[in-house]
Amino acid sequence: MGNQKILVVDDNEEIRNILHILLESEGYIIIEAPDGEMALTLVDDTIDLIILDIMMPGISGLDVCKKIRETYQMPILFLTAKGTDSDKSLGLLIGADDYLSKPFSHSELTARVKSMLRRYYIYKGKEATTNNNYFTYDIFKVAKDRNEVFITSSTGEQTEIDLSELEYQIMRLLIESPGRVFPAQLIYESIWNEPYFYSSNATIMVHIRNLRTKIEDDPSKPTHLLTVWGKGYKLQ
Repeated sequence: MGNQKILVVDDNEEIRNILHILLESEGYIIIEAPDGEMALTLVDDTIDLIILDIMMPGISGLDVCKKIRETYQMPILFLTAKGTDSDKSLGLLIGADDYLSKPFSHSELTARVKSMLRRYYIYKGKEATTNNNYFTYDIFKVAKDRNEVFITSSTGEQTEIDLSELEYQIMRLLIESPGRVFPAQLIYESIWNEPYFYSSNATIMVHIRNLRTKIEDDPSKPTHLLTVWGKGYKLQ
């Protein structure tokens, strides 16, 4: 893969220095930005991962993340003192891939970074593509603005599948970021537009099970819509 380049964005110079030393010792190329404005000028296709603080003067990390996601798909790790579930959910909703609360350990940070980069490079060549009307990934073709989903057979024949509106919304959410793990809370709050409670898991599980019966050859042994135990669901 070569030396991956990581952009560290934090207004705290001491934290930037710590991250720089820790990650550079792992062989990564590190560039720094003390605020969101500078970060946006440094982001380009050579960046492999961004570590982004939420609470910064000027443009917040949340707004920086939203702006980056308009153009780029490299993984973003939010690093912040905020640690509540609602903060985590908000960060994931606007495009972050993972979340690490301060204070953090060296081992936890490097493990997260390595995992995110590994996933990024595995799926980098298999990203969902989009034209004006559809997302396409692997055997799936999903309309962006209406409940219309197709599966392509091994012979190249496309077959439309009949999904409920909620099943379509789940499929559309997952295909926008194939390989990304979507926590149950993120799925529920994105699609149902209601606060997430633990009991909401059962609702999501029912719809995931129903969706698998329509897109999997063997729903009991799914190969496309996978459960990542303890974390959520992803489109493989």
